[in-house]
Amino acid sequence: MTVTADDLRTLLSSTEPGATLVLEEGRTRVYSGDEVRERSSWVVTTLDDLRRELPDAGNPTAHDLDERAAMLDDMIAGQGG
Repeated sequence: MTVTADDLRTLLSSTEPGATLVLEEGRTRVYSGDEVRERSSWVVTTLDDLRRELPDAGNPTAHDLDERAAMLDDMIAGQGG
């Protein structure tokens, strides 16, 4: 699995402006929006998108994070990532 619930927790706790979870060299990382524009990283999801997609982004359950991580991981696999 490339994307984990811990990756999503890291993204949710980020204070970077425009925080974005990216796939870079086979690993996930959280960058600010400016850093993403400067690099050629593959965008997995943004903080804003993740907050919209979780039922309770302010207090997500482990199940919600695991489920969303699996969905994002499947999306990456479908793109050949």
